Amino acid sequence: MNDTSPSRPGCRACAADAIRRRLAALRPASGTRSLRLLRLAASAAVGAAVIGSVLVGVPHAPGSSNPPAAAIRPPVGAPEATKTTTAPAAPPSTLVPGYQLVTATGVELPFGATSSASPPPVLPHPAIAVERTASGEGSWRVTADGGVITSGDASFHGSLGNLHLAAPVVGIATTSSGQGYWLAAADGGVFAFGDALYLGGAATSRLSASIVDITATPSGRGYWLVAGDGGVFAFGDATYLGGLAGTRLSAPIVSLAPTDDGQGYWLAGRDAGVFAFGNAVYYGRPTPGSLRAAIVGMAASESGNGYWLAAADGGVFTYGDAPFLGSSGGGRRARVQVVDIAAGTGDPRTAKADVVVDAPIALRSAYGYDVSWPQCDGPYPTGAPGYSIIGVTGGHPLSHNRCLADEWAWVRQTGAGGGLYLNLATPVVGDPQSMSGPAGDCTSAELACQAWNFSANNVNDAVVYAEASGASAPMWWLDVEGANRWSPYQNLNAYAVRAAVDALAKHGIAAGVYSTPRYWREITGNAQLRLPVWVASTTNQAGAPTWCTPAKAFTGGEVWLVQALPGQFDTNFSCDPLLGDPGKAFRF
Repeated sequence: MNDTSPSRPGCRACAADAIRRRLAALRPASGTRSLRLLRLAASAAVGAAVIGSVLVGVPHAPGSSNPPAAAIRPPVGAPEATKTTTAPAAPPSTLVPGYQLVTATGVELPFGATSSASPPPVLPHPAIAVERTASGEGSWRVTADGGVITSGDASFHGSLGNLHLAAPVVGIATTSSGQGYWLAAADGGVFAFGDALYLGGAATSRLSASIVDITATPSGRGYWLVAGDGGVFAFGDATYLGGLAGTRLSAPIVSLAPTDDGQGYWLAGRDAGVFAFGNAVYYGRPTPGSLRAAIVGMAASESGNGYWLAAADGGVFTYGDAPFLGSSGGGRRARVQVVDIAAGTGDPRTAKADVVVDAPIALRSAYGYDVSWPQCDGPYPTGAPGYSIIGVTGGHPLSHNRCLADEWAWVRQTGAGGGLYLNLATPVVGDPQSMSGPAGDCTSAELACQAWNFSANNVNDAVVYAEASGASAPMWWLDVEGANRWSPYQNLNAYAVRAAVDALAKHGIAAGVYSTPRYWREITGNAQLRLPVWVASTTNQAGAPTWCTPAKAFTGGEVWLVQALPGQFDTNFSCDPLLGDPGKAFRF
């Protein structure tokens, strides 16, 4: 994508014609994103030849090409800009979310702010449940015979491991102090240890289904028992808010999770059915066909405005404000049997966000594809790619790739890693999608406010659509290219990219940038956001590895992927940062 300079002053049209002729000579296959980039590069060059001064001399934030969000102002000299608008500053947080899965062998799989524990010795009975400490630095794991294994700052207060039980233990719940816990058995028996008080049980009740879970109230002065038929039993300060006993269910209930004030709870079924009671709000469930293994556990977010569902294969599904922080795969390569999930908050210094445990240690191929709406009515690539990256949007912000669900299902069927991308742009002044959002309500003069809202609303819409389509990935690529509308003010465009990164982070999703060095320079002024780079190249597949260099890392980060000159489909090459750790970008 070399610039063509006119042979003499004033001959901008000559340069434009030359660029058009060179583009026509290339004639790559139609329908691919690389072809669109080549066409757009020519269009950008033509535009630069005709109005070469538009992006020249645009004022930037002083002193840095990557200023903090609070320092970015509307472009100086913009005719509409009459007052300063800053992005909303999130209050400093001392705690971040985290969750951990536990396998039948007692191994903990940590995600987010939670500490890992060493695998226990061979257990005489399988692990069946886990509870984490309030700090996130420790946990209790319980086995079917009532044995309790502690890690980190979790205290041991006794167990049932040496007793003969009438029924196996099915769950554990802890007091608010962390100095006690209850164990519940399938027959409704409850056993208290430490400062936990015995408040009642269901062992003397005539149960129509076995007890499957015990959950403490937020105060730690009560608990609920839930049975497989959805029957709920409340003790202490736990409030009975309804149940499903007597209701015909398509699958047994496996877990109960309360809201933050204890005035509501959700029941989760093995088939991912979710039932809300009290002030609990239904936020969604996995779509049919996206579930590859039964649901085994449920955990509520700290705010009570969301929840996680965990599947036996280690898949994690997030709803409401519960962020996705990783999973143990959930695909063909998973070799774990997850039995429960526990969640909470913890010290951000222990955060392990965007980790994918048990992903393959290397891609089966360094080459993969990107597929989106242009492939909706045609065949998909064949063979055994290492990965495929699917477009969520339909070519521009706040649109949808109508084939996302089908294309994601194709990725899962191939056994390849799955990635996602979405298109970015800046809005037309006064666009309804930009006038309100995380930055607040904007006036027509507040360009930064509008740019921030537009990007955040675009990301949030795309995440909701992806979840509804059963698609998820630990990181998403932000498509920054000339196909979409960009402001002539480079610092405002960079601000819109930062807003998208921030919005993805709020969903627990990392971000990278898809572009070319030239587009990134012309659109953002070479903003150094230090994000992973997916660079669109003009090389063939054989030459793609030569682009895995710092010279092509236009954001200041590392080059992770290189898009090669297309054939029938866009092909991509994975560079070293992904070759050995594909779980950073792909879901398996």
